[in-house]
Amino acid sequence: MTDNLLEVKNLHTHFFTENGVIPSVNGVTFSVKKGEVIGIVGESGCGKSVTSLSILQLINKPGKIVEGEIRFHDKDLTTFSEKDIRKIRGNKISMIFQEPLTSLNPVFTIGHQISEAIRLHQKVDKKEAKQRSITLLSKVGMANPERQYHAFPHLLSGGMRQRVMIAMALSCNPELLIADEPTTALDVTIQKQILKLMKNLSSESNTSIILITHDLGVIAEMVDRVVVMYGGEIVEENDVYSLFENPKHPYTKGLLNSTPKIHRLKEKLQSIKGNVPTPDQLPSGCNFQDRCPFAMKKCREISPDLVVSSDGSSVRCWLHQEKEVVNV
Repeated sequence: MTDNLLEVKNLHTHFFTENGVIPSVNGVTFSVKKGEVIGIVGESGCGKSVTSLSILQLINKPGKIVEGEIRFHDKDLTTFSEKDIRKIRGNKISMIFQEPLTSLNPVFTIGHQISEAIRLHQKVDKKEAKQRSITLLSKVGMANPERQYHAFPHLLSGGMRQRVMIAMALSCNPELLIADEPTTALDVTIQKQILKLMKNLSSESNTSIILITHDLGVIAEMVDRVVVMYGGEIVEENDVYSLFENPKHPYTKGLLNSTPKIHRLKEKLQSIKGNVPTPDQLPSGCNFQDRCPFAMKKCREISPDLVVSSDGSSVRCWLHQEKEVVNV
């Protein structure tokens, strides 16, 4: 038996279109322990959201998981029927989506939607479901929760809608919470409130969290371990302190160098040249070689493997592997 709550092993998720097969996620492997908060970071289009949707089996046609395992409590979710996965989805594993307005049903009140989630998975009547919903709204910091219970989504601000999504995600006391860009389009004060709320909930209930974001400031504040993705692959994984102190992959270094630093306000920000390639136009060799300032001939010809070190960190880079060979 393993102490990991979730294990994603060699996950491949492809989209089958009229123009051919588009590999969105290629061989992603990572794990989450009970009570651990991990961050998945990378630019838009790197495969972060598709990975999270794959975990919950929410990839619809033309998308499909073509290879790999997603083990939750050591049971492979990819083998579950739709009926069985519904017992897990929203109950044991919940998700906060990127845009709450499109995730909430506009024709039902927020109270009805939270109560529905509770009654779907818990054996309670309408009265108890309503009381639990109001308690949850209060817990996530909603003012006048009894009144807001009867409000429709369009009457709420972005921050309030995101609180509703968190309340709904926590309605069945999930063991794993997946948060996909939970602070996108929110002003900085509301962002801080939402992140503080998630952090408190994690520490109080020992809930594991997968936080998906492109914001390294959020990563630094929230997570225990960081998974860096690029071109549908994991290029580096390490604990948050080591990754910020000593990043190994050139892409990770580029992300950190392009982040403003409060003690270096007069310095010009560095940027990563070029753009993220689309999944159907990945270069040969290393996916990052077209944008990497350290690219060698080998990088343009052969894709490097993800090498795991004895300390548990990992990196996918020929430059790093060449250094290891020299040190030996």
